[in-house]
Amino acid sequence: MRKNERRLLKPGLPHGFFHKKRPIFLLLPLVAGISLSAQTTNTVQDAIRADSKDFPRWAKDIRRLDVVAFGSFPFAFFTASLVTDSIRWAQFGGDMKYTPWPLKGAGAYDPTTKEKMQTIGIAAGISLFVALADLVVIQIKRHKQKQKNVHPPDNQPVIIRRPLHTNPATQEEAEEES
Repeated sequence: MRKNERRLLKPGLPHGFFHKKRPIFLLLPLVAGISLSAQTTNTVQDAIRADSKDFPRWAKDIRRLDVVAFGSFPFAFFTASLVTDSIRWAQFGGDMKYTPWPLKGAGAYDPTTKEKMQTIGIAAGISLFVALADLVVIQIKRHKQKQKNVHPPDNQPVIIRRPLHTNPATQEEAEEES
């Protein structure tokens, strides 16, 4: 064994342990990844099918309202915090002790629990308003689409297509049905 090879070997492990087993160690993550991807694909497709068929529209609308409300809460909280801090700063005449969050320094004013809860309440109200506005917009779009499908525009001609029949007996039956 050469001097350089001894430096690469770790004490306590047989010589060449990782060298001989390396192909197995490299294939294990590949096999695990393939088997996991095959499992998740089916469950995702089943979940999409179940979601589109099993639930009524009102349940899907409530779920959308929930997702939009919770998704918009962090942005609403940031906005509410910035606005309440800015109002407080303006009320105290621009005192550096009351500067809004991005500009706060050491020894800045720490809001009370009541003020923090007020900010959270404002953020919850904003996020609920955003979710309700989204729901109203979706309902209006659905209503317009429904009206468009029920009553086509007057300026478009109605085209009726009938199949061409080579057999005269079949053609007479088709004319009698219409």
